[in-house]
Amino acid sequence: MSISIRLIGADKNSDEYLSALKLKEKITEDLPEGVSGNIIIYASATLIGQEVKDVDIVFMGNVNGYTVKVDFTDKNNKIVYEKIEVKSFCTVIEVKSHNIQGIVRRGTDYSVKYGDSLHSVTNQSNKQKISLMNFFRRTLSYSPYISNLIWFTQITDEESKMLSSEDGNVIPNNVMSSEISLRNIVQLIVYQQKPYFYRGKYRLDSIQSDVSVGKLNQALNIFGNVKAVQGELTRKKVEQLTINPLDKELNVSHNDSVLIYRGRAGTGKTIGLIQLAIKLVDDEDARVQLLTYNKALVADIRRLFAFADLPDMFNHNCVVINTMQGYFLRLINLILYDGELDGSDFLLNYKEYLKEFLGYLDEEEMIDYVKGICKTKVHLNWDYILIDEAQDWSKMEKDLILKLFNNDKVIVADGGQQFVRDVDVCDWSMVKERVNIKLKKCLRQKNSLVNFINHYINKIGGSGNKIIPSKKMIGGNVIILCDKNKLYNIHKIQMKKLLEAGNIAYDMLYLVPHTMVERVGESRAFKYKEQFEASGIQVWDGTNVENRNEYSISTDEIRVLQYDSARGLEGWTVVCLDFDVYLDEKKKHFPNEKANNSFILESTEARLKRYILNWMLIPLTRAIDTLIITIDNVDSEVAMQMRAIAEANTDYITWIE
Repeated sequence: MSISIRLIGADKNSDEYLSALKLKEKITEDLPEGVSGNIIIYASATLIGQEVKDVDIVFMGNVNGYTVKVDFTDKNNKIVYEKIEVKSFCTVIEVKSHNIQGIVRRGTDYSVKYGDSLHSVTNQSNKQKISLMNFFRRTLSYSPYISNLIWFTQITDEESKMLSSEDGNVIPNNVMSSEISLRNIVQLIVYQQKPYFYRGKYRLDSIQSDVSVGKLNQALNIFGNVKAVQGELTRKKVEQLTINPLDKELNVSHNDSVLIYRGRAGTGKTIGLIQLAIKLVDDEDARVQLLTYNKALVADIRRLFAFADLPDMFNHNCVVINTMQGYFLRLINLILYDGELDGSDFLLNYKEYLKEFLGYLDEEEMIDYVKGICKTKVHLNWDYILIDEAQDWSKMEKDLILKLFNNDKVIVADGGQQFVRDVDVCDWSMVKERVNIKLKKCLRQKNSLVNFINHYINKIGGSGNKIIPSKKMIGGNVIILCDKNKLYNIHKIQMKKLLEAGNIAYDMLYLVPHTMVERVGESRAFKYKEQFEASGIQVWDGTNVENRNEYSISTDEIRVLQYDSARGLEGWTVVCLDFDVYLDEKKKHFPNEKANNSFILESTEARLKRYILNWMLIPLTRAIDTLIITIDNVDSEVAMQMRAIAEANTDYITWIE
């Protein structure tokens, strides 16, 4: 039985594939005769669902009959030079083509230069290892021991030794030079995973005996399988990003003004921002960071980037999606706390830390100092900041951004008064140097859904806030359900229609109130997840905060999220569970004191009406084709209002008791 070495990769001209080809040739040359097994070299692997999704090379294998002499620390912590038997391995390889002048080592951290910035390759490599581990755990409920290597393809062995030397001694590292060898690769892996003694031999074995390399490879191929059945809705979004021309209004201002796009939900603000980010990368070679407060939206945008084959990780030329809290934590931690700030404490005392940093930037000299520091850090050195859902930013957050970036480097999407965070909402119209672009038409929802929402706005006395439908988006239907025992049957019918329209289960979005989320240990979870799955409905539980940084990697899972996490998301079919309970929850949290941006003569009743209107519009504007609303109390005010609308519009609204 001979050794099988397979090279997998779609883009045969990519740097990653060419490096993987060189690796294959060298491994084939170095393996002695008589060695058997299965080795896979996967170029440009996509770890769908992970924050860091792109890995240059995954190198893994099960082998028999291969032994090599390396040095390692034995169980007595004594350094030995012994022969080991290699049974299996799994490693991620980060490939860099910088020459020796472009590489910097500080302690055990290796960085490369991109212009004036340093990018930590060590940090990126470690993140890739963790992403691959999490990916295997999610797809296989198991992960092998994963090592991580850095391959500087343009430096010699001599340069590598010089780079890694301290006081004349080469310190153990995970760096490969252009002159790679299989023995050297094994040596670097052994530095990370200590061999164990078995039947008189030392053995390196990273993969459990009941898990084959082929099975790991099948998991890595998931992205290709999912991409093939991504669904019509995702395909259309990808086309908007990669094929459709940028709307002529969505452009960059260069007259020292903040560019502000204003529009209600569904008017295309987020897609416009992403299109603009891609344009800035293509046209100006810019580094762009898009910020939002909603983790679920960050994950959804990353999913879209994955399907569109767009960059979403650190690079010299990239777009990065992040939360505003994540950005400010990195910034404040570096400038004020020398990297010692605890993330949990930062979130707990978020406002106090922002206030402290704003005070630090009181003087122009300090602003220039911070800008200079940021230019040396790849994760803080951005040419443009794009802000989604800007209406939910606080005044302090806004002021910090405007201190650190020139006005014409800040682009804002503002949804008006639909705030969802408990903050002193800032007014972006107070920025003197600004260009306002009004987006009026709803590009998300079909006309019947828009008509239903406008009728409901009228019912609660908000006639001045109507949504303008698009003439192209005809059709749509609304189902209002008072008997939740009938929900599963309606779900099956609507899922069939959704699939027949070319979509996947991911495109059905369930929104739930806090009463449907329960505490499970240290986390929270959707209360009816087991009940749903017992009825054949597979669930990606976005109410569980541990899932919110990642998107679903299954085509068979519906999404379940709390109402508060709905902003910016959409679904072909959206189910609003216990909608009346959700609005009652919001009424209980209505701030009695007049907010800073409230109208001076506005009554408490008028403020409450506007407050409820804002919260009502967020979930009702998520659906594209079908909106399903369940009512907990048939005698509630919400139920009576919706019944009246349904009775007057039986052509597209179905009322079920």
